[in-house]
Amino acid sequence: MTKRDVLLDRMERIGESVAAHEGTLMLLALGSIGQETERLDEYSDLDFFLIVEDGQKARFIDRLDWLEVEPLHYQFQNTRDGHKIMYHDGIYGEFAVFELHELATIAYTPGRVVWRRDEALEVFATPHLAISREAAAYYFEEALTNLYVGLLRERRGETLAGFELIQVAAVQNVLKAMGEQGDPFNPTRRVESRHPKMISFLLCGVLGYGKSGVAAAAILRFIEARYEVNATMKREIERLLET
Repeated sequence: MTKRDVLLDRMERIGESVAAHEGTLMLLALGSIGQETERLDEYSDLDFFLIVEDGQKARFIDRLDWLEVEPLHYQFQNTRDGHKIMYHDGIYGEFAVFELHELATIAYTPGRVVWRRDEALEVFATPHLAISREAAAYYFEEALTNLYVGLLRERRGETLAGFELIQVAAVQNVLKAMGEQGDPFNPTRRVESRHPKMISFLLCGVLGYGKSGVAAAAILRFIEARYEVNATMKREIERLLET
């Protein structure tokens, strides 16, 4: 079996296991194992939500017997809602458990229903709250403030903190401003395949540790070519670049 086949089979078997437990309502596959199974490859993993009845959340977070369709060799509760896991054969996954009423307050992308107890639950396969697409101006302004504060940290000698703001935060905000929303939760995902025109920007804006000044100058030029930058903010960024 290919990795794709294994992942799809594992997801279905988890669904069968979930169906056999009381208190479960729906298993929702997300990401490449969800509605975009054509993206599954050797580097994919499992990403899913388990929806349960009110009062049942703790049971399915504290006891992972419902996931033992194959031996679990690793588990780490990374949030109050779920775990990161790995099976004995190296299949990795991340999941969260939510009670039905919680779905109206969380952000998630459209999913694929692997199993559901009630036909009426189909409505929850579509997200009720997704990350909104703000105007490009909002993200460009965020990027500019990332550059300014990042350069302040850089000049103070906080090289790593400056790198994070300039070459990570500012770059991500520029990607959002340019509409690179292949993954609404992380604009860096699949940007090379979905939006190859942005690679030239990345080559100039992500240069590595100790090179944030040069990267900041390139990011500022990129923004200026597409957005009217506030004169005072531009002056202060350029002043720091010249220091």
